[in-house]
Amino acid sequence: MEITRTDKAVTLTWENEEVSEGTLVFVSSSPTLETNNEPVSKVTSEINHYTYETKDIPVYFFLQTPNGEKTVISERILPLQSVFNFRDMGGYESKNGKHVRWGKLYRSSNLVNINEKDAELLQKLNIKWICDLRSSSEVKAQPTPVIDGVENKHIPIGTAKNEETTLPVTNDQAIYEPLMGESYRVFVQSVEGFKEIFHEILQDTETGLPFVFHCTAGKDRTGVLAALLLTLLDVPEKTIFDDYAITNRYQDAILHEMGGIISLFSNESEKLDLETFRPMAEARPEYLEIAFNEMKKQFGSVDKYLEEGIGISATEKAAFQKQLLE
Repeated sequence: MEITRTDKAVTLTWENEEVSEGTLVFVSSSPTLETNNEPVSKVTSEINHYTYETKDIPVYFFLQTPNGEKTVISERILPLQSVFNFRDMGGYESKNGKHVRWGKLYRSSNLVNINEKDAELLQKLNIKWICDLRSSSEVKAQPTPVIDGVENKHIPIGTAKNEETTLPVTNDQAIYEPLMGESYRVFVQSVEGFKEIFHEILQDTETGLPFVFHCTAGKDRTGVLAALLLTLLDVPEKTIFDDYAITNRYQDAILHEMGGIISLFSNESEKLDLETFRPMAEARPEYLEIAFNEMKKQFGSVDKYLEEGIGISATEKAAFQKQLLE
């Protein structure tokens, strides 16, 4: 199934084998369907899509089969005007056949340029808090604007809270591939940062969710945290890597963002070719694999890293899954 959006409408399209005849289609602006909602369409062999005329974000489609089973589908990538790579992590199927709830976990790129309309969307999504994974120097240089009712917490991954960002700048592209690999190994060492993040979520999922987490591009530090959250929900590794790779749609936007970062944290007067930094803008599966392999090397598995490294108990994992899987 696929969701597409135009300026005036959102369309859900499906293959005949994906949706059984007689299935009822509902639409809502909430990830929870109210009991008084009426169906907007009924699937027949001649109908393979439904178009809902709206400019609103978000939109959730509910499919109810003739035997009463319900499936929720929404947009993976939310079309914000001022922020790229803003995604809902809902809908992914876990190993036991359940699905991650929509409207609970959001990942994003830097929010420094968020405009008023997009800030209002974060409020509309009931996002309780923003988890900023960037270094102190990045936050100081590009602070996130205050959004009423949304708490902003700085929990850096890859650096200590008072540690400055340093970036080697050169036109030699060969330096950046091994640098990326080393960065992912460093992320794994940020156990205290991950502990703090999971503490915020697990201590009280009612107040800890929904939340959005981000770094600069929403790729590396964000990608590792997303992978850990999905692992905790028993989402298969292939799905986790597929989610990670979605960021590749934004390579050019990431390069543009990096241009600003480079100018902030380098003393180079020579103009550099941004294409040199392409390896740092790519969400290569081998980067995330390096992080996973480091966790496995130290703890035996990614699950054990969560359990023994970050300290998530079986009871906490079960409570998290109860809240996030349906």
